[in-house]
Formats: sequence, C-alpha cells, structure tokens
Amino acid sequence: MTLLAMVFTVITGFQVIWNVEPAREQEGGTVHITVQFTEEDLLFVMESGGGKAFWEIAAAVDGDYAVRNSGSVNRSELPLNEELTISGVQPGTHLLTVMVGDLESARSIEWEETIEVLLLDSTSWLSGNLQISGGSYQRASDITEVTWNVYPPQREAEEADTLVAAFVLRDENGVTRREGWMDMTVSDGMYTGVASLAISDLDAGKYEILAVIVSDSSVAATSRADLKLLQAWDVWGENPDLTRTLIRPIARSSELRELENAEGQSSRKAVMAEFWQERDPTPVTVQNEFLEMYLARLDYIEENFAMLNIMGINTDQGWVFALLGEPDIIDSRPLETATRPTQVWTYFSPTIEVLFIDYDGCGTFELATDWEEVLIIHDRL
Repeated sequence: MTLLAMVFTVITGFQVIWNVEPAREQEGGTVHITVQFTEEDLLFVMESGGGKAFWEIAAAVDGDYAVRNSGSVNRSELPLNEELTISGVQPGTHLLTVMVGDLESARSIEWEETIEVLLLDSTSWLSGNLQISGGSYQRASDITEVTWNVYPPQREAEEADTLVAAFVLRDENGVTRREGWMDMTVSDGMYTGVASLAISDLDAGKYEILAVIVSDSSVAATSRADLKLLQAWDVWGENPDLTRTLIRPIARSSELRELENAEGQSSRKAVMAEFWQERDPTPVTVQNEFLEMYLARLDYIEENFAMLNIMGINTDQGWVFALLGEPDIIDSRPLETATRPTQVWTYFSPTIEVLFIDYDGCGTFELATDWEEVLIIHDRL
C-alpha cells in the first residue's frame, strides 16, 4: 500500500516583481521590489466597516533584512501592491529574500531569488531583467505588459529615438507566437522599453520572452524572462457547450437550463455572471475567491485526469475533485498489491472516504462510492 499526499498548486499567494539598477562608481546598486499578495495570504478580522487584515513585508540581501514595511488592508483594496527599495547593494551575486507575514495569524511566507548587481562603466551597456506586469505565472487572458530597463555606458546619453528595441515571445518548441517593437523612453540616463503583449488566445504552457536593444545597427543589450500561462477556461458562455461541461459538477439543473435557453453571447455572459456572483463569498470585493479556486481546480483536473480525447472534467475523479477539491490523503493500491488498482481519497472535514477502482487496469479510475454520499458532503462545504 502506498500513501501519497496530493500537491495542489494554484495561482495564489504573493508574487514578486524585481529589478536591479547597476552600481555607479562608489555607489552601490539599487534593488526595486514590488510585492503583490491576495486574500489567500491573509486572515481577515471583522470590523464595523468589513473585513480587515494586518500584514508585514520585509526584504533582505544575503540574510540582512534591510527594509521592512507593515500596515492594514480592507478586502475591497485587494490585490495589494507594495513597493520596497534596497539601496547601496555592492556589485556581485546576492541572495534576495522577501518575506510576507500575516500579523493576525503569525503565518509567513518567504520567496528567494539569486540576483546580480553589475558595475556600470564607461564602455558597456547593462540590462535589467524583463518585468511582466501580471507576474511570471498568469492566465492566458487579456493583455499583459512587459517593461525593460537598460543602462547605457557612463557617457553622454544618446537620444532615445536613435535606439530601437524589439521583443519576441516563443513557445516551448521555439516557435515565435508574438513579436513587435517596444516603446522607448529615456530618464536619468536609463532607457525604459514597454510593450503590450496579447495573451488571450495563447495555449496554456511555458513560454520565453526575449528582448533586444539595437544602437548604431549593433546589439547593445539583451534580456529574457520565462512566462507560464494557465488555461483561460471558458466559464462565461462563449462556447455554451464547453461552459456547460466545465460547470456541470457544481451547477444546479435549473442553472444549466438557464444557460441553455440564453440567446446570444451577451445573454449567456449575463447568466454566468449571476452564476459566479451567487457563489462569491465576498461580493463587495473585485476578486471572486470561489471562481479563482474553481479555475485552479480545473487546471489540476485537466493536468492529472485527462485521457486521450477525454477532458479531465469528464472523468469520475475530475468530477469529485471539482466538487470536493484536494483530498487530505490519497491511498493508492496498484495492481501488484490488489485484485484491481484502487485509490481512496480521504477528506477530513467533512469526513468522507471516496473509493475509485480501475476495473480494466488501464488507468481509468471509476467512482465506486455512491454519488449521493459525495453530493451530501459537497452540500455541507
């Protein structure tokens, strides 16, 4: 018998966007840090005006916490972006650590990244890292923005219009999916390139962004960044059949009929807007925590339960995961130790054991527990 703990990774928790200005002569470099964190990082206490959370952010270079900030935030103000700056960092390789703490629960999360502070001289161009506005993990929807800071040699700055900068977005196979020019501006001897990147029709997967700046017909600086896109699930009725398939585990029969009877995309979108709003635990805020949680479940379901031409949501395991979420324990019995391969998913609160059996021994686990038991537990959540 093998006991496995299921790892459930979602786009929650804080994200860090950072940029390093090079050191100039005797002065050290400067590290600019933008931290974004969401409701999942914080414990809210109820006050007369609604939920409020108390947070603390600290940043360290090589273990020395150089800057710290704290405050409070209302639910309606999330997601929260806080900027920190560490000055006087000497040239070389350093470990950057960012800590986000929830003062109410005393829970904290750390993020680490190796950074390099370069020394600006009279002959060399230096490149900052590419900064992606939505972070390196985001959904393939709408538009994201890429920003790039480039530092010319310490001589009289050239005019910004004598420089050109371009970007390329490539998928895992090296195929170019997006390309274009960056809008360049100059300020305090630093060039900043900005480009809008449409990602709404891209497939989920790993991508890389490459940027290059050309001066006097020669490459002056380059930079790259990784971008991982998650599926932009159609849960708004653009394709009514697909939307119905995706929401069917959590939808009432009357809601499915309402979606089916809606005429036109705008009507379907209105039906689905009401569907998600009804399930929003904090309707006064912009963020719909239930929707984000369900999208994350769809990500996991498709990655782990899809088979050949069968979507993960159309499997028994996909349905149960959509309803109940991540099990606390998975007890897996392979064919070597059982008559048929089985899995038992154990949930602690509310308590239930869900049994799946692979009757054919080909990896298709079917639900052996009564559906009514699963639905009863779902209603208690």
